[in-house]
Amino acid sequence: MTSTVWSVLLALVTVAGAQGLPAVPYRAAPTAQAVGDLRVCTAGETTYRLDTAGRVRSVDYARLIPDNTLRVRQSYDRAGRLTGASVRWTGFAGPLLDVRGSFDARGRLVKESGFRAKGVTTPLTAYLRPRPARPPC
Repeated sequence: MTSTVWSVLLALVTVAGAQGLPAVPYRAAPTAQAVGDLRVCTAGETTYRLDTAGRVRSVDYARLIPDNTLRVRQSYDRAGRLTGASVRWTGFAGPLLDVRGSFDARGRLVKESGFRAKGVTTPLTAYLRPRPARPPC
């Protein structure tokens, strides 16, 4: 083959390879929508539900790692106090944790129910994040 043919083939292979490259990573802008009286917005891996006054009413987030998924939901009252939480954690061998908790007005865990796999002893409160004073959306 001539050098011109090789140049054309090389150019085609290079273009074809470039077509298969993943998109350039970027941080997406927070998205917002409404569910009933609550405004829902997502920033990164976290979803916030805010009431009409802009107070955080719930926070959902997930950690998705191959063969493992951790999902946490935290609920708040109008005063911003934690009222409930649920944590679900699954691994390649099945569910590891599926618990719900209720909290008193001081934020203390008063009731926990659900399933824990043998050896999973981490307290429910260890999975919780602090309530954001100002959500990013």
